Amino acid sequence: MREPSFMIVIPKNQSDIEDPEIFMNNLKDNEHISIKDMHFDDERGMMITFKVDDAEYEAAVAPTQVEIPSMFRPEHTFTEEEYQQIDAATMGIYVCMDFDGDNNKCFHDQLRIINAMFPEILCVLDCPSEKLLSGKWVALAASSSVLPAPRYLFTVQAISDGGDEVWLHTHGLKRCGLYELEILNSNKEFFNDHYKMIESFAVRMLESDDPIEPGDGVFVAQAAGKVLTLTALDWKEAMKFYPDITLGTGEDRNDEVHDKDTCVLMIYRNDYEEQNKIYTPVQDFNQFLGQNPMFMFSTEETKRMSALAIERIPYMLKAFENKDNTVIVKVGLITDKEHWSSEDKPEKEHIWFELKDVKDGSIVAELTQEPYYVSGIKAGDTGTYPFSDITDWLVFTKECRISPDDAYLLS
Repeated sequence: MREPSFMIVIPKNQSDIEDPEIFMNNLKDNEHISIKDMHFDDERGMMITFKVDDAEYEAAVAPTQVEIPSMFRPEHTFTEEEYQQIDAATMGIYVCMDFDGDNNKCFHDQLRIINAMFPEILCVLDCPSEKLLSGKWVALAASSSVLPAPRYLFTVQAISDGGDEVWLHTHGLKRCGLYELEILNSNKEFFNDHYKMIESFAVRMLESDDPIEPGDGVFVAQAAGKVLTLTALDWKEAMKFYPDITLGTGEDRNDEVHDKDTCVLMIYRNDYEEQNKIYTPVQDFNQFLGQNPMFMFSTEETKRMSALAIERIPYMLKAFENKDNTVIVKVGLITDKEHWSSEDKPEKEHIWFELKDVKDGSIVAELTQEPYYVSGIKAGDTGTYPFSDITDWLVFTKECRISPDDAYLLS
């Protein structure tokens, strides 16, 4: 099931590709990455064993012609000049390696290796997820102590034939040793919510210490008091639930990409169905999706997002200096005691504020919403909160919205 993680780097200076000594010397100058071994393999070409901090990776590295497939989509914002440079590029360097262990860390380390090879990168083609990554984002992610979001490891593609039917399926999970995910017979009204179902399930698969096997139930959301428990079913078995579909049929799977190791998401409506493996199409939950569904973030992802937001506070402060920008900040506040899960485990409610001032490692901010579980404050109240309580932030410029993940746009 596991496939290699194949990335292609397009450096800003195409001449850097012509002389391998250039990127080899760049690697030698990196204090966190070293080369332990190099040898030539008859099938894979030049093989380099990298040591990244305490981890080791063997990667195939070689020049390659570049032609960006039409299904690749930009994950980040590129300038018109950058697009022109990408279109003009004819060569890149591929870095192909196997993930072993923590998939998120392997992905991060692959970006670190790539970033160490070239001082300036136009973009990176992440082939398993069929994404085009900004070189500026790669540089920022590589220098971070916080791992990239799990969603970077995969893509959810939406395929339509021009009608109402939509076929959703992932790319990228196989490099993590996982099966790909699908939702059949989605439509233009609900495909965004179905997208969130797939994304939530995929992230849980990536975060889980134990494999989530087909048939295992996973709680991912709730809406209108109803719990959404998803499970995965091999696509061939799932076809009997969708006899009238026109997309995602056997005719669309004349390749190993969509034919093997891919499962359709289904629903367990109650504990009895879960215990007896009684499957229901996800469309059964559509009736509740219009009632503000809440998709769950894991504790691990909440901590990761908070760590990234705090690490990149300098970018937020720089943006705040421009008074044409609006900055909102999410702060974790201790809830009232009756909402704690236990006497010694305080819970937090994460609430959005508008930034008004910055003082001595703290923000002065105005509450923009009514809290659910914190009494004594209301929308419009202003308070002072330390940087350490920040769990997310957003900058609204005249042109776009920028999150901590997009902070390279504020450079």
